Amino acid sequence: MGRPASSEHLEDLSPEALLEAAAGGHATALLTLYDRVAPTLVGVAMRVLSNRAESEDVVQDAFTRAWREAASFDRQRGSALAWMVTLTRNRAIDVLRQRKRRAQQSDELVAEGEQHEPERPRSPERALHDMQRAVAVRAALDALRPEQRAALELAYFSGLSHSEIAAALGQPLGTVKTRIAQSVKRLREVLAAHAPAPDDDLVEEEC
Repeated sequence: MGRPASSEHLEDLSPEALLEAAAGGHATALLTLYDRVAPTLVGVAMRVLSNRAESEDVVQDAFTRAWREAASFDRQRGSALAWMVTLTRNRAIDVLRQRKRRAQQSDELVAEGEQHEPERPRSPERALHDMQRAVAVRAALDALRPEQRAALELAYFSGLSHSEIAAALGQPLGTVKTRIAQSVKRLREVLAAHAPAPDDDLVEEEC
């Protein structure tokens, strides 16, 4: 792929073409993509972290990784925005895990020598059920077509309206609405199939 000749030409390229140009070594193409989608990606990170500064750092990290791995992007598997959303979300989750580990370590230090009422553990049956439910939901997400998952992730993680998602993905509004509705229906079916038994906790207490 030839490199774009000018900044004006870059502005006319699709996000997919910008990523492909970046894969060819055109750093300005990635900067153009950053200007175009960074606000959306910050929103994705904010959904996970609820912290503006951390979210902006996450987006910077995501673009650094995108620069290194741009050659692995395949527009046949999904849009450039969906790919960047995945990179951003994964990095935000890593940061959240690090934050939780630090908080846990701090809590453990503070809790030393203090007396706390032990928390009632879940029954083995309930723990197994929760694990199976989580696995089923993850499998349902993985089974969605890339375009369905991209629309669902933008709606859930970024809080974008259907019209904004349609504009971001370059898809008709009706198509976006249908994809989100189908994805939500599938996830609801999985959740309903793995719903906890009524009064599960109460039964455990009475036993």
